[in-house]
Amino acid sequence: MPYIMIMGSLSAQHLSKDEGATVYGLKSDERATLVRELNSSFGMAVATSSDLERTVRLTQKGLTLMVVNRLHGLFGYDVVSHAMAMTNANRELITFTMYKKSSPNSHGHGHSHASHKQHSHSSVVTL
Repeated sequence: MPYIMIMGSLSAQHLSKDEGATVYGLKSDERATLVRELNSSFGMAVATSSDLERTVRLTQKGLTLMVVNRLHGLFGYDVVSHAMAMTNANRELITFTMYKKSSPNSHGHGHSHASHKQHSHSSVVTL
């Protein structure tokens, strides 16, 4: 399944209920790679993988956007949509849907794709 979803909170000073983020829909090897990559770059356990739920959970606050960028860099997923909502507990939730093209091998395709990736990247950063 080429679609994945990341649900998390945006870290803000007045919102204390930021519980981190959860990534849904990654394949087993992608989950393992993401957890290894995040934990080694932070030097501590910030991510855990659950094969039963097929999720990666991030316990560290404020990592949602960084994980979106990391998924893009590691596996080539592009953001196709995002949504925000305020819960009644005053939590600001954000959800990203990401999609990976199945054949990144074709060269001409890769070039047009690269400019599209750049666009997605900048829109992620400016949210």
